[in-house]
Amino acid sequence: MKILFKNTTKYDKENCNNFEEFHFRKYGTKELIKLGLSLLVMLYIIISNIFYKNWIFLSIVVLVIAIVYAIRKYETKGNKRKEIKKYVFCFYENYMKVKYKKQEDRVLYLEFKKIFETKDNFFLYTDDTHSMILDKKGFNVGTPEGFTQFIKKKCPLKFKKEK
Repeated sequence: MKILFKNTTKYDKENCNNFEEFHFRKYGTKELIKLGLSLLVMLYIIISNIFYKNWIFLSIVVLVIAIVYAIRKYETKGNKRKEIKKYVFCFYENYMKVKYKKQEDRVLYLEFKKIFETKDNFFLYTDDTHSMILDKKGFNVGTPEGFTQFIKKKCPLKFKKEK
């Protein structure tokens, strides 16, 4: 099968920071609303258990909150970019392949949830928490302009060009 587009992108600190800023601008408000509602529910549970002097359940709730907080803190601490990872994206007629070191994954175009084009990058979301960054300077086969036209045809309702 013929490679239509090939892109090599280094996931360095700059690329990842650009993506995080973009993602927060796009979805940050929704995430803050979810967090706020969760905090209100937790506050209600804690206050009602204090009011009814249900100390055992209150202790369990506080312990669960502390464990979840510790796990989240540990996960974000481990996600700091220490090494530069290089990914190779090969686009074919009906699917794409993502290569990292010796690992290779195949993604069908219908699996994309959203695709955004910015001045410097393409962001391909497969769901709310997983995405791929394609640097526009990283095209070895094809051009960013050609890729824009290609991906618009493959995913017309999912593609959006950002200003």
